[in-house]
Amino acid sequence: MASGGLGIPTTVTSAPMSGSTSPMTMAGTLLQTHAEELAVISGNNYIHHAAGMLESMLCISYEQYILDDEIIGQGCKMLEGINTDDDHLAYETIMGVGPGGHYLASDHTMRHMRNEYFMGNGVSDKDSRADGLEAGALSARDRAVTMAREILKQPLSPGIDAEIEKQIRKDYMIHLSI
Repeated sequence: MASGGLGIPTTVTSAPMSGSTSPMTMAGTLLQTHAEELAVISGNNYIHHAAGMLESMLCISYEQYILDDEIIGQGCKMLEGINTDDDHLAYETIMGVGPGGHYLASDHTMRHMRNEYFMGNGVSDKDSRADGLEAGALSARDRAVTMAREILKQPLSPGIDAEIEKQIRKDYMIHLSI
């Protein structure tokens, strides 16, 4: 791993790209997930064209951005690795619970469960079956469409000061407005 072992920054271009024509298909999200995981575990510092791409980059999809954000978040969680310090190995907790017991109510579980489990952006269904059915049995794509629409409803906020933008537009003869 060049980036970790040698300290050399590395990049991968179009790692999660697929030829899929619609978001959340086996050909799309599944292939993109595997490609993203490979890019992450290879030690790349920067993954170019990492989200929202469909049809081999012929178009982008807002809901695919939401789905890919979830995939990328999981990849980042993978990069954290598995902590094997004494607290995380929980030997005392294991011995205290003993055979036939469960860990759900242990102080150790309560202390670690929210940090160790990837929660994501909300596009993945983590509800019980009954709660999911009651909420309309939405697919990840349905949830992504709703989330994307909510984001797009938000007012645009420039990332730079208005005076700086004005100067850049003047210096580089930019006439298009956002």
